Formats: sequence, C-alpha cells, structure tokens
Amino acid sequence: MELNLIRHPRPATEPDVCIGQLDVECAAGWEAHAERLVRVMPPPQRVYTSPSRRCRVLAERLASGHRLKAQADARLLELNFGDWEGRRWSDIGHGAAAAGSDSLSLAPPGGETWGELLARVEDFLAALPRSLEQVAIVTHSGPVRAALVNCLGLPAAAGTRFDVGYGRLTRLKETSGEWRLEVLNA
Repeated sequence: MELNLIRHPRPATEPDVCIGQLDVECAAGWEAHAERLVRVMPPPQRVYTSPSRRCRVLAERLASGHRLKAQADARLLELNFGDWEGRRWSDIGHGAAAAGSDSLSLAPPGGETWGELLARVEDFLAALPRSLEQVAIVTHSGPVRAALVNCLGLPAAAGTRFDVGYGRLTRLKETSGEWRLEVLNA
C-alpha cells in the first residue's frame, strides 16, 4: 500500500492565527496545488479527506479527476486547539509551547493532546482496507506528522521534526508489513 498524504493548501487567514479545527477556506491560487499533485501522484483507488473546507476542496478536485468521490473522515481533522482557535499565536504566548505537539499529555484549554491526535490517526490507518494499493489522504500537518510517527514507529516527539508544507505530498509505502518514507514535501 502507498499512502499519499497531502497537506491542504495555505488557508485564507493571517499567518499568525491558530486555526487547528477552525473551518476556513483556502487562499487564492490553491488550484495550482491540485494541478501539480495530479502530475506527481499515482492515480489513487480511494481519496480520503478531513472534513475541513480547506482539505475538502482539494480532495474533491483530486478525486473528480479520477472519477472518484472524496470520503470525509473526522479522524483526519487537525489537532483541536480548543480556546486557542482563531486567536493569534503571538497573543497566546509562551504557554503554547507547553501544550505543543511534542507533549502526549498536555492540551490547550478545551483542546486535545498530541497523544489523542496520534490515537485518532492510528485508528484511521488501522481501518484502511488492506486491499488498497494507492490511497490519497488530504489532511493537515498534524495528521501527516502523526501518520509518519505511527507508520515509521517513531517516538511521538519525532513528529515535530517534520516540516510539512502547504499543498505538499508525503508518500509512505508499505512492503511486507514494513513502512518506508519515499517522499517528503513533493
């Protein structure tokens, strides 16, 4: 199986805003990501997406190009930043570092932990039909990092070491039960 994990295009927000599960549109020009991804990705058998608009729009474009329908799954949502959603990171302050994605047990007020996100993504991956060879997943940076941690057997804190770009493709390939990272940020 090959997992083609795609982070959504840049959101239509100020760069300093915490958006997590806040549902926002893509910034103008997102279609260029779809055109590029069609060229660098193998044709998927199935397309999954986070329910967020910034993911769905790209997933639907990719799926329709292969006569498929994108399937939304809430387990692919970004980390829930709770009370921080919609606020500027600069206003949240240094407390954000304490509840960042390198902690399994700390969460933003009203939000979820990195460990909870890891568990959601692990559950999603375990439920994928093993008969699929090519899967496209349009999601957020948190779930892409969680998939890398889960599939590659990395320590949870290693997820923060991956820079996952907007509209970029990360590919994981499973052969004989072993996962390998083939592409990062294509």
